[in-house]
Parts: sequence; structure tokens; C-alpha cells
Amino acid sequence: MIKILIALIIGLSIFSCNQMEKNFVPVEDQYFGLTPPGLIPEIFAPGIVSDSTWAEHCQVAVSPKRDEIYWSAWTGKYKTEDGSKNTEQIFYSKFENNKWTKPQLAEFIKNNPHGLNGGPVFSPDGNKLFFYQVKSPWVSSDMNTYYVEKVDGKWSDDPIDICQPYNTEDQDYSPIFSNKGIAYKNLFGKISKYSYDNNNFTFADSIIIHKEFRPVWNFYMSPKEEYVIFAAMHEGGYGDVDLYISFKTNDEKWGYPINMGDKVNTKLRERFPTVSPDGKYMFFMRHTPGQDFFWVSTKIINELQIKTEGTK
Repeated sequence: MIKILIALIIGLSIFSCNQMEKNFVPVEDQYFGLTPPGLIPEIFAPGIVSDSTWAEHCQVAVSPKRDEIYWSAWTGKYKTEDGSKNTEQIFYSKFENNKWTKPQLAEFIKNNPHGLNGGPVFSPDGNKLFFYQVKSPWVSSDMNTYYVEKVDGKWSDDPIDICQPYNTEDQDYSPIFSNKGIAYKNLFGKISKYSYDNNNFTFADSIIIHKEFRPVWNFYMSPKEEYVIFAAMHEGGYGDVDLYISFKTNDEKWGYPINMGDKVNTKLRERFPTVSPDGKYMFFMRHTPGQDFFWVSTKIINELQIKTEGTK
């Protein structure tokens, strides 16, 4: 009887170890400890970032070191001063000890708890974080972009207004940076191009991706400016607003925008695209009941590029 019991214990131990080896995925083989998606978009970090307690908004901001993320969300926890409306606030989570920390309100916006704070974007070197802000009491048209700077591993306390010519009397969304010293801003379908150097923005030009398309909200420009992903309404789409991609041609012009397909686009609204610093994953927001963030492998971009080249 004892021999049978010992054999059973040994057998269960071997089975348990085999199951652990089968189910365990080393953290270095995962993205932030999460199982990476394939060509079908999945909700990003459910219960951590994409959470039912708030409505996510704008793009996900992943640090160049991929050890912290920032995002904004509409939440009833922070109301306007008269208590009548929810506000948009910036939250963050850090990857420590192979897991994400509990989301917290960003320290640098705590002086504006009744206003709007959203659209976080890292500078290419990761030492600055840009975001838009509407002071309280807020008027939506009075939206300017600010930034904080990282000093000794911590963000500065007081957001800095980047001023004109970037900030105007209209809604000024956060900049989109390339690695060519260029920053872009979309304002009601008009994309403005700025040279960017040492915190200074100098207006350079306006660009048009294609006359048939009017990009809405923030878009994504690849670091080498090889392609641009944007949200737009266009005939033949899958729903309200879809994501489109345009590749730069050999003559430095933008190719005809391509709908990113029924895996990315649905009858719902998709917008706020961005790509992780390592170029492996695309993030975007889908208007599910909770306005969730989704992510998908950028192999889908490669496939669309091959498809485009095949039609030339």
C-alpha cells in the first residue's frame, strides 16, 4: 500500500512539473509578460489597462524601454468642479518584478483633477511625455499640449506649455514624432508638419495624404516616415470610422490609402493607432461598450505592404 502511495505521489509530481513546463512561458519571450497577439487583434491588458471601470481614450503610450505605459480614460472618479461631468485623466502602470503594477493617476496632472488630461505621447528618447490638457473650468476648444520631463527617474511636477506655433486657439492634440526631427499634428483633417529641436517646434508645412481622405483625430507616423496609419470615414469601409494605411512611394509621395481589413476594422469605430517602440505591435482603440484598447502583430502591416507592391 505504501509503495503504491509513493508511486502515486511521484507520478503526480512528474505530471505537475510537465504541466508547468507546458504552460509556463518565460517572461523574456513575452511582451510585458503578456501573451503576444497574432494577426487577429486582442484586447490589450484586460483588467489592467483595458478595464470596465473607465472608458479608455486616445492612444497607448509605451516607453522606449517598454517598462511603463501611459494612457488616458474617461472616468467618473474625477468629475468637473460642478460634479456634472466625467473627466479624462492620465493613468500609468510600470512593469516590475515580471508583472504590471496597479494603475495609478499620473502625478503630474494632480493639479488639474477637474479638467481634461489625455493623449500621452513619449518623445523618441523617452525623456519627455507630451499630452493635451484643458484647464478647469474647461471649454473643449481651449485644449493645448504640454509636456513633463524625466529627471532622476521621475517626471517633473509642473507641466510645461509648449506654446506657439504648435499651440493655437483650436484643439491641439499631442504631437506624433518621427526619427527625422519632425513632429506632426492633426487638426480637423489638416496635418501640420513641424521641425522639432530641443523642445522647440517650428512650423514647416502642411501635408495631404490623399485628397479623398480626411484623417480624424491622432494618427501614427512610422519613425522613418515609411508609412502612416490614420482613422477616417470613407466609402467601402466596414463601419463608422476605420483605420487606413498609406505607404510612401519611391518618389516620396503617399500611396493610395488601404483599408486595414476586417480583422482590424469592424462595424464599430476604430481610431487612435500607434505602434510599439520595438515595431512589433500595433495598438488602437475600438468603440466597444468600454472603449477598449486592442493590439495586433505588425505582421499585418507587412502583409498589406506586400499586397500593395503586388498591385503595382
